[in-house]
Amino acid sequence: MIPYTAERRADTGVTNVTMGIWLFLASEVMLFGAFFSAYALLRFSAVEWPAGPTLLDINYGLANTLVLIVMTVVAWQARRGSPAAARKQLLLASGLALVFLVIKAVEWSGEIDRGLVPSSNTFLATYFTLTGLHALHVAAGLVANLWAYAGAQKAGEAMTRGRVEALSLYWAFVDVVWLLILVFVYVF
Repeated sequence: MIPYTAERRADTGVTNVTMGIWLFLASEVMLFGAFFSAYALLRFSAVEWPAGPTLLDINYGLANTLVLIVMTVVAWQARRGSPAAARKQLLLASGLALVFLVIKAVEWSGEIDRGLVPSSNTFLATYFTLTGLHALHVAAGLVANLWAYAGAQKAGEAMTRGRVEALSLYWAFVDVVWLLILVFVYVF
């Protein structure tokens, strides 16, 4: 087993956890970059492309934006407190992630009830793909939050702080991706 260290490395100036999350987020940038590139290619090569507001309810997108921003603020605040405070904030952030997923499920259900399904047109196919991929990342973050919450008492202060740091960076990334989805899919 590789021992856990919380010290900053001399060669990088960051901890192993920080380096690991940045490398992971770089791979996520490539993943979402490929999907956004495909979206742009399909959108600009299409003869007709519906504007997001004509098919989607922006209020759901805005509600989820608010939930994600609050969740990320909570995750960032967890970095500053004691391990006990961080556990409470992880639990709150997990609840907010669950709220995001519920709002997204209600939104999708309403769209499907109106006959707006991925097979209807390319816009809806890309919309469901991008928002579905994003929702998977919210669900994964929820699981990671709960894992960090459950292990905080056993892991010790240094390890818990590293986990919370990594999760706060992850949630900031998830926010940025959602803001791109909101602008390019819901608004335009």
